[in-house]
Amino acid sequence: MKQKYTSAATSVNAAKLPKVFRKLPPLPRHSLLFDYGCGRFTDHIAAAVPGVMYCPYDPFNQPADVNARSLYYVRIAMHIHYPVTVVCSNVLNVIDSDDEVQDIAATIRQIIDASGGTAYVTAYAGNRSGIGQQTGPDQYQRNAPLRDYLRFFPGAAIENGVIVVRSGEARA
Repeated sequence: MKQKYTSAATSVNAAKLPKVFRKLPPLPRHSLLFDYGCGRFTDHIAAAVPGVMYCPYDPFNQPADVNARSLYYVRIAMHIHYPVTVVCSNVLNVIDSDDEVQDIAATIRQIIDASGGTAYVTAYAGNRSGIGQQTGPDQYQRNAPLRDYLRFFPGAAIENGVIVVRSGEARA
């Protein structure tokens, strides 16, 4: 990893559903939802998407077996072109490295392009100054508005306060 801060301790929400999940279109029964950077608490999220295979992934907050299982199902879906819905909620904004943000964006793009899926990305804007700063021990905030993350997802658009990345979109 290229990032200096893990920001693992910023995962504090054990009950409130992240905004992006309230903005998702209805997901088909038995569809696969990959939550990239899900944080420490996921039971309330899994409960909010009944009938959907919820695959949490977070290298800093989830056990290795949970991450491995989620990646296993995503790889199968990519291989058989079974659409994966990817959610990346308030992850990119706590990473200090543009290279790491680009790598995550490329991974998300690879998943949706190979599977025929769609990604939904949100980022907390902090003070909106665009000047990143350490906010606590092992914590960082980019302080960038959502539109600043579009550069990592060429061809994507902001819809209803969420970056939406569709499979096969033209890259600028």
